[in-house]
Amino acid sequence: MTKTGQLTRRDFARISTNFGIATMAASVASLPGMALAASAEARLGHFSSTNQQNYARAIGSMEKVMGPDVEVTHVGVSAGPQILTAMASNEMDLCNLGSSPMIVGFAKGLPITMVSIHKIIKAAEALVVKPDQGIETIADIKGKRIGLPFNTTVHFALLAGMKTVGLTAADVTLINLKTDAITAAWDSGSIDGAYIWYPALDILQQSGGKTIFSGEDLIAQGTFVFDAIVVRDEFKQNHPELVVAYLKELVRINKVYRDEPEVMAKTMAPFLQISEETAIRYAGNTHSLTPEEMLTDTWMGRPGSTAHTGALNTIEQQAAFLKEAGQITSLPESFRSFVDSSFLAQLV
Repeated sequence: MTKTGQLTRRDFARISTNFGIATMAASVASLPGMALAASAEARLGHFSSTNQQNYARAIGSMEKVMGPDVEVTHVGVSAGPQILTAMASNEMDLCNLGSSPMIVGFAKGLPITMVSIHKIIKAAEALVVKPDQGIETIADIKGKRIGLPFNTTVHFALLAGMKTVGLTAADVTLINLKTDAITAAWDSGSIDGAYIWYPALDILQQSGGKTIFSGEDLIAQGTFVFDAIVVRDEFKQNHPELVVAYLKELVRINKVYRDEPEVMAKTMAPFLQISEETAIRYAGNTHSLTPEEMLTDTWMGRPGSTAHTGALNTIEQQAAFLKEAGQITSLPESFRSFVDSSFLAQLV
């Protein structure tokens, strides 16, 4: 680990290792009294980065807020399609999910609902290219090899960015890579660039990669990309109080990330074996909203609102784009039933 807070390949390997250890184990298994059968089970998805769900896992806070009668299981994931598969097969109840794979799930009729906006994606997901490829802008990736995980927010963001400069998927060699394969492909010379998120993004940037496009550029063009909190419908119907508890704890953690990132860093640095500087840098790229903000029509709106909210508008725009790009074949008549702000309303 370098003293400058840079995330090295060795650090990335450590994160991946720690990510795999006990991710499927119930976090409350060692608590007193747990020999009795739990009255409910909550299977919570989390990514391997320094995100809020992983922080909650590190400090055991979801177990505390959900109570001793709930068996909490933390399930490790690496990309949106994996979350959709887990929820469709009744193996996951709650997780943060990028807007693009979420829309794919809606279009496929999966019984899932968006109950909160997890974060607005700005510089935390970006297109990074090798400095020796003569690539200065996104228009220059024509004929280049770009690695990224398909059917994710970065897939949509790249296609949307390419469209602004007159490029299509036929103009670029897009290579479907899992997040943990991105750095290896970069090192081997198999790709000229990658559109990816942390921690792989940090690895590529620190190794000399040049960032030429990100979610901030899409926002400037009027297109928002976000991560949502998605819940399996049966779970929210059977355990609404646990959905509220989960969201309330995320609101508390979001405040820590905004106001006291050093507190989070002191926990996540040893938990993921990274530097505190790296953890704080991640927090700086986490742009969350308060429940009050999300309940305005700019975002999700209040329960029962008939307004055409910002979330609905964004979902519809992305859905139309994904259909045009061939990522989905049909669209529901309306996405309104997939957006439920009733749980957020209980937090204000």
